[in-house]
Amino acid sequence: MHRFSDQNEGPIIGRFSRRAILGAFASVPAIGAATAAAGVSRLPAAQPPEHTEERVMRLARELSAALEGMHGGEWQVTVDHSFGFALIVQHGAVQS
Repeated sequence: MHRFSDQNEGPIIGRFSRRAILGAFASVPAIGAATAAAGVSRLPAAQPPEHTEERVMRLARELSAALEGMHGGEWQVTVDHSFGFALIVQHGAVQS
């Protein structure tokens, strides 16, 4: 490692002075406190992975809700895995 001397700050290790390195370490708790004060949340707790069947039904319900928002009326979701069939159909008298 190369050691150089700086007239104002003493020895310089590489490109960084000891004062600069210690100042950077000293700022870490302040950054953490500012982050906590700003209300930044930690990572959410890990949830178990979603099963494929659950994902299919969730996405079908989301599509049904989107169609209801766009066209009104009630929408029925039918998913039959044995036939490889998914159906989302509007019920009621509302026509778009």
